[in-house]
Amino acid sequence: MTTKRTDLIFCILLTRAIVSSLLQTSLTTALPQIMRELSLTATIAQWLTSAFSLTMAIMVPTTAFLIKRFTTRQTFISAMAFFTIGSLISWWSNSFAFLLIGRILQALGSSIILPLTQVVIMTLYS
Repeated sequence: MTTKRTDLIFCILLTRAIVSSLLQTSLTTALPQIMRELSLTATIAQWLTSAFSLTMAIMVPTTAFLIKRFTTRQTFISAMAFFTIGSLISWWSNSFAFLLIGRILQALGSSIILPLTQVVIMTLYS
């Protein structure tokens, strides 16, 4: 039997996981426009997606350590902070370097949220 609180936690985590998954792939459609506006070559611009994927690859396994070391609330709030700060930096960036830093911070948040969501859902519903 589930409670309203459990269902609310599930909805928040699921929504956040979906948003982070969409963010991972949505940049691909925006790359041509970013290349034009920042005068980038395709080789340079692809680092925006590569850096995101590399950060995810490093952080997803590291999340197991973070989940054991910190509370779920601390981990979730940290992930949301990384994601939000990265989004704001990306949004306000007017150079490739700041956009890349923003994308890396977004990936840090996303890579923590995805495994955390699975752990929390298993804990809540088992």
